[in-house]
Amino acid sequence: MPKTIKNQIRDLIYAYSRGVSFDILIPPNDEMGDYSTNVAFSLSKVEKKSSVECADNMKEKLDKDSDLTDYIEKIEISPAGFINFFLKKEYLFQNLKNIISQKNKFADLDIGKGERINLEFVSANPTGPLTVGNARAASYGDALGNIFRKAGYDVCKEYYINDVGARVEKLGESVLKALRDEDISEGDDLYHGGYISAIAEKIKAQNIEIPEDYQSAIIVCKNFAVAEMIQAARNSISSLGVQFDTWFSESSLHENGEVSSVFEFLKSENLAYEKEGAWWFRVSRYVAGQDDAVIVKSNGDASYLLGDMAYTKNKTVKRGFDRAINIWGADHHGDVPRLKAGAMALGIAENQLEVLLHQLVFIKRGGELVRMSKRKGNFVLLDDLLADVGRDAARFFFLMHDLNTHMEFDIDLAQERSKKNPVYYAQYAYARSQSIFEKIPGLEIQTDTLEELESEEEFSLLRHMAKFPDLLADISQSYQVHHLGQYALELANKFHKFYETNKVIGENTNLQSARLALVSGIADILKICFGLMGISAPEKM
Repeated sequence: MPKTIKNQIRDLIYAYSRGVSFDILIPPNDEMGDYSTNVAFSLSKVEKKSSVECADNMKEKLDKDSDLTDYIEKIEISPAGFINFFLKKEYLFQNLKNIISQKNKFADLDIGKGERINLEFVSANPTGPLTVGNARAASYGDALGNIFRKAGYDVCKEYYINDVGARVEKLGESVLKALRDEDISEGDDLYHGGYISAIAEKIKAQNIEIPEDYQSAIIVCKNFAVAEMIQAARNSISSLGVQFDTWFSESSLHENGEVSSVFEFLKSENLAYEKEGAWWFRVSRYVAGQDDAVIVKSNGDASYLLGDMAYTKNKTVKRGFDRAINIWGADHHGDVPRLKAGAMALGIAENQLEVLLHQLVFIKRGGELVRMSKRKGNFVLLDDLLADVGRDAARFFFLMHDLNTHMEFDIDLAQERSKKNPVYYAQYAYARSQSIFEKIPGLEIQTDTLEELESEEEFSLLRHMAKFPDLLADISQSYQVHHLGQYALELANKFHKFYETNKVIGENTNLQSARLALVSGIADILKICFGLMGISAPEKM
């Protein structure tokens, strides 16, 4: 697909903007145009003129540009100095034809040009069942990966199995105590919950031999429990509709010598030093204001940081990904600068590693918030959430919220079958479109009478659909996946308003044909949105 309209406008304005910074915006309502730019405000500072005068000068140049007039009907200047662009109706009609002819390939972009991205998300410690927090990361990461692919990137969705370290040792000890019917007190820093007892019962049922030696017994229990938790994670993730391309084990980095290799390199470059029996990495050399961090503990175990450094090198150097994007929980915010410092120390370019943080999820049930703690065994499981609300509602609700904000997941609202429930309202729009087509058996969509479309509701829909490629292009750069859910909901809202005020079947033949084409285009865009979000497009509700 050629450049999106937004990018074409940006390129044309850049040629006349004297290098100043500016934005291409989507106005809040159709009366203000389809696109808008604030370039005049930046130019006014350089040219020492009013923003309106700068906007008038820019408009004069743009009005003469034949590339722009191919798809822009008119350009207006707002009283404040914004330059507003209005799309030609001929372009809107052609865009609808493209949607209908291209179906799910509409808005396929080439922004990524095949750039290889390793997108790692969820990656929960295998010390307990996946929770709603993991479900949020999974829904977001999966949708972002889908959008990357739509935008022309080569994406590997990856789950990093943290099967090394103190926490999995504690898991093994927790299971061993359950096997021996020993109480786990609060001070033991061990794991609680029914899943620990369930694992112990499986060990008994399979007659697995447990050594008498306590540490050896912990290892046996740990290995069994980790395998159980990984399989449980695979099952839960699959139930959410997420398919990872790679499940990568942290232990493989240790077994292959990649962790020790990084440690030896840091020592050889004087980037690690020994203090208080541990080895420290000189984080402060790369990130100002950051304290140095332990990479090998006093007991000889590698820290999480050293493992993450080796993992990042594995992605970018050994496997050759152009970029590594990690999606972590907000509780890891302090680890981000340390890992970035580690990547720089290993010669990995700063723009090759990005870390996105997702905020907490609070579950509301019956008007009250549910408190959660994995270690105490008090949490809302991903599987339980799916049992309560289903895959579609779970994913849609998560994808309606900015990843950087805390969210309340209202179970009661997600179960409601009304327009108050956003996923129900959006999916009902698609089902409603299909009910229209059902009334005309053997229908073939025709696009030769689109000029019959002229109502305000029709053009509001046409304009909204025309901006879909821009939306995907923006998300592929900003990672603001929640804009996709909001777009789908707005499209559904516009369609419902159109349906309630405009008759589709039963009008004169030409107008009926045009409106059927419009409904077909709306359905195609909704189906693409739902596919990217990982939810179904039901034909009946």
